[in-house]
Amino acid sequence: MSKCELTKTIEATRLNKRTMRPLGGLPVTIPYGAMLEDVTVDRDNRRFVYLGEPYECPESVIGSAIRPLEK
Repeated sequence: MSKCELTKTIEATRLNKRTMRPLGGLPVTIPYGAMLEDVTVDRDNRRFVYLGEPYECPESVIGSAIRPLEK
C-alpha cells in the first residue's frame, strides 16, 4: 500500500466504490496535509483513497502536490 501526503490543496472527483467510475457532482476539495492511500496511476489520472473513499485527480494537478511517506 503506497501512502502519500499532500503538499497543497487539490480538487478531486469522487468515485463509485464498486465500479470505480466518477460520481456526478462537483469536485471535492482535499486539504493540505491529507494522507492519501493506495495511490495508483490510471492513464492521465491518479486514483487514491482518502478517508476510506476512492477519488481520482488529473496527473497534471496532483503530480507536484504529493510527497511519498517513508515506512
